[in-house]
Amino acid sequence: MARRNPAWLPAMDWTLLTEMPVIARHLVEKLRAAEQEILFENYIFQAGNWPEEIFDILCAKARDGVLVHLRLDAVGSRGFPDRWIQKLRAAGGTFEWYHRLAWRGWERSLRRSHRRIVLIDQQWLAVGGVALADAWLRGDPGQLPYRDTLFACRGPIVPLVRRLFLKNRPLSHKELRAFPDGSIDRSTDAIVRLLAGSPPDRYTIRRRYLAAFRSARESLWIATPYFNPDPIVLSALYGAVRRGVDVRVLLAGRVTDHPLLRLGIQAYYQKLLRHRVRVYEYQESFLHAKYVLVDGQWGAVGSANLDFLSLWFNRELNLEVKGLPPLALLRTLFLREFARSQEISAEHWQRRSIWRRLLEWLLAQIDRRIQARALGSRRY
Repeated sequence: MARRNPAWLPAMDWTLLTEMPVIARHLVEKLRAAEQEILFENYIFQAGNWPEEIFDILCAKARDGVLVHLRLDAVGSRGFPDRWIQKLRAAGGTFEWYHRLAWRGWERSLRRSHRRIVLIDQQWLAVGGVALADAWLRGDPGQLPYRDTLFACRGPIVPLVRRLFLKNRPLSHKELRAFPDGSIDRSTDAIVRLLAGSPPDRYTIRRRYLAAFRSARESLWIATPYFNPDPIVLSALYGAVRRGVDVRVLLAGRVTDHPLLRLGIQAYYQKLLRHRVRVYEYQESFLHAKYVLVDGQWGAVGSANLDFLSLWFNRELNLEVKGLPPLALLRTLFLREFARSQEISAEHWQRRSIWRRLLEWLLAQIDRRIQARALGSRRY
């Protein structure tokens, strides 16, 4: 039976934010305005000044009778203080770890919840790549704030994401109250579609990305901090170049949270450049945003990287986006970030040292073996 894609739905009062100070203020404002329910999920929530500000708002809202549920990934949020869990529960909120590590079931432990979801009063939704850590807002010492994105809106997409959030929720649903959806403005200038990855049952993000890459006719621009997709996804990029498509990949540069991982990503540069994929490294701060733009007609924003973990293992949440204003904003964002990046030329890359080439080769072999072991007999 053929898979049915979710419907395209109008996005009301949408906004696409790209500056961390603005994103932080927007989240604080929306959380403080919550009256009935806050559902909050993130991969990274660490102790720090800005995270504590957000956490204190959650506790205050729980004390005021707002239903507050916080879900964090047990690996990504290992820096979340135990005392905060106790404080939230004492205030009347609920807390949930996703997949605590265990000695048995290594593949299950490999599956993380990488989603970023904020749902308020069953009326407002925010998704993106933003994490709750001071480095996002203030940058590492001597650096600017991280580069990330937040897409927020109201409309009929909200109950769909809420249903996704509550799926397999270990707590009773009895305390969840139903609120009227309000009027829906069908004349909105943006429409969105749910793009959720929930392996091992659904590989929707990978499937939709492949369809978008293979349909590109003019341009295919990808922003991702981490890049090690499987061979079929790489082939889709190379095939787009052969059709005459302008294929560009915007990656994190010298400012990164994982220097060794960056070297592993750079091991892909030789093949990318040989297939005439244009490669850019962002220079001003750490690029953590994840977004895609195809032909200026289709976009995606959310939590998924273009790596094998996001495409094959993690729970991820993106929104597909259409409409002239949001896609024009995405295009403007790409052009601005390209201007702040260094394009890697084939001539420049050929001049790297023999030791650098050997290290890249070694990391490529490790990456290939890890992917082969993790994917096992899965069909591409």
